[in-house]
Amino acid sequence: MITVTVFSKKEEIVGVQLEGHAEYGKKGKDIVCSAVSILYINLVNSLENFTDDEKEINGSEKINFQNVIMKNMPSKEAELLFQSFMLGMTTIEQKYGKKYIVILNQEV
Repeated sequence: MITVTVFSKKEEIVGVQLEGHAEYGKKGKDIVCSAVSILYINLVNSLENFTDDEKEINGSEKINFQNVIMKNMPSKEAELLFQSFMLGMTTIEQKYGKKYIVILNQEV
């Protein structure tokens, strides 16, 4: 299962963390993992290209872990990008179920 942890501060998203594998399909054929990966990569690329926000991005393929954490409160542009990312994540969760992806919220 993929766990998406959403970090919020004052009702604004300040970061996300992804852990695990969906195990919806065989390696290389897992459409749930692919969808999550694409949305995460697009979020990171969009934050890099469309905002000046400072962020920390790290992860490990070995332990299937990725995160992006804002160093300050996000700009309006960054918040919109996070909201778009979360729209995609919640759609995947609704379509495929909590057996494959679960979204957690954490106030920081």
